[in-house]
Amino acid sequence: MVNFKVIDTGAPKAGPYNLGIKAGNLIFISGQVTTPETRDIKGQTLAALEKIKKVLEAAGAQVSNLVKVTVFLKTITDFNEMNNAYKEFFEQNSVSEKFPTRTTIQATCPLPYGLVEIDAIAIL
Repeated sequence: MVNFKVIDTGAPKAGPYNLGIKAGNLIFISGQVTTPETRDIKGQTLAALEKIKKVLEAAGAQVSNLVKVTVFLKTITDFNEMNNAYKEFFEQNSVSEKFPTRTTIQATCPLPYGLVEIDAIAIL
């Protein structure tokens, strides 16, 4: 049986799930979205990544521990703007030489204002 620990930042959740789970030396982070006040793709991308950063910090990790990121875009035409915001976030967090692996797909977001949802896996 794998021993795991729930990672909680105190942020509200929209359902019966955990923001993060630490299992051994792996950290699994649930899909992160933003609030309705953030309407543009850049702002939503940066907000989702900041939420991921908070989960990492609560688990005793940092952005450089990320090994896999999945980006779900409501509209694939937002790819370039998302990509620029994504790069900006990692450069601001000193991870521009060792970006995590990434998959980006177009998917229907469950929230009417959601343009992007991002989940991640990190290793300690």
